[in-house]
Amino acid sequence: IPESKRSDSYQSEADLENEFIRMLVEQGYEYLQIHTEAELIANLRKKVEQLNSYNFTDTEWERFFHKYIANANEGIVEKTRTIQEDAVKNMERDDGSTKNITLLDKKNIHNNRLQVINQYEVSQNEGAKFDNRYDVTILVNGFPLIHVELKRRGVAIREAFNQINRYQRDSFWAGSGLYEYVQIFVISNGTHTKYYSNTTRSAHIKEQEKNTNRGKKTSNSFEFASFWADANNKVISDLVDFTKTFLSKHTILNVLAKYCVFTSEELLLVMRPYQIAATEKILNRIEIATNYKKLGTLEAGGYIWHTTGSGKTLTSFKTAQLASKLDFVDKVLFVVDRKDLDYQTMKEYDRFQKGAANSNTSTAILKKQLEDDNAKIIITTIQKLDHFIRKNKE
Repeated sequence: IPESKRSDSYQSEADLENEFIRMLVEQGYEYLQIHTEAELIANLRKKVEQLNSYNFTDTEWERFFHKYIANANEGIVEKTRTIQEDAVKNMERDDGSTKNITLLDKKNIHNNRLQVINQYEVSQNEGAKFDNRYDVTILVNGFPLIHVELKRRGVAIREAFNQINRYQRDSFWAGSGLYEYVQIFVISNGTHTKYYSNTTRSAHIKEQEKNTNRGKKTSNSFEFASFWADANNKVISDLVDFTKTFLSKHTILNVLAKYCVFTSEELLLVMRPYQIAATEKILNRIEIATNYKKLGTLEAGGYIWHTTGSGKTLTSFKTAQLASKLDFVDKVLFVVDRKDLDYQTMKEYDRFQKGAANSNTSTAILKKQLEDDNAKIIITTIQKLDHFIRKNKE
């Protein structure tokens, strides 16, 4: 239910920022006064220790921090991979034994701690091209994973977008480069609020691309910023409502842990609201049908209707991936018509995750995959499946 109080009652940027932080604190975020990198790192250590119920010795932390968190040879791509695919690191203790250290708990999302900081400063002394001061950053277990740039009312949110692009060029990589961990950007002028993923291409490559692909959109162009919406796809654009929904702990942790895809082309995609709604509805239907023993009946099925170009393959991939992780699901079969579509889907799936899906050229291979416990997601055509079932009645 939309709030009666709108964000347009806040005229200045500072007022809007204070109100935004107040709402986050009301939702259980912890507000911190952190303005320097040393404070950011000290807090990060504390939060990682809390999450793992383990206290690092100073030498362990030094080693762990420089090897896994702020490795000088790693950039945005590696940091994004850490958050999306590799959030458990193997740390060497002082006594030579090893211990797994989790940076983001994806199984029990509410084990992760959310904090909010504002007016964080980066200076030229830390290697930045210019002195910069960022608006609001949301920390998850001490990692800056969501960055919010606010503009006062009446200023186009494109300005906030351009500002983030400048930060990416000038200072996010400075110092230990912790701001390269940002996964999602939020831009708002109070009335209009959008979010988009940090697409992991470095500014340097972007420059080259700009020269070679003039006019071609890269996914860090403003067009890729998306409005948040409710389950009926009604847009939620006011910052007050956006904060209560998208930034509620449950939603934002789910978006980070489940509804992002780091593709094999090393691009980070964050799903749009209708894709998330569709995925949740399908998973919900599978669970209910299983619990109420409705499998094999009409009630266990359903239709998802999306227009062309709305990212159906991504929706289906995410659904297949999440469904294959449910305890009671052995396999996900992705059934398509005709050969060509089969391989197009295959390519797309492979882009989302190398080798995630097995496509098959013959019924013999389909039989093998169905018998193989490790083949979790199988892509096949209606024709082949039909042929297989006719031949193998049992």
